[in-house]
Amino acid sequence: MTKKVLYFITSEDITGVKLAMEHTDEDDVTILLLQNAVYFANKSNKEVTQAINQNKKVAACEEHVNIRGLSKFISEKVKLVKSDDVVDLIFENDSIINF
Repeated sequence: MTKKVLYFITSEDITGVKLAMEHTDEDDVTILLLQNAVYFANKSNKEVTQAINQNKKVAACEEHVNIRGLSKFISEKVKLVKSDDVVDLIFENDSIINF
């Protein structure tokens, strides 16, 4: 049975992304980058690129990206979500791991 797991990452600590990559393909994993963690969504971040290549979903809060002036540096493979969408993501998952 597929388990939906949301990694809620708010700090500039890449540990949450690395832990998300330890899940098997049986789990439906989403990595949500918020606050200063949106810096990980840049095109050159190796861990986020690796997570995407492992079929992990990666999303970043669009408002947090824009406030930091990062919109032109964000990977096109990272889904930008509005604050309202964050609440939806929380309720769509079976468990949440907060970093």
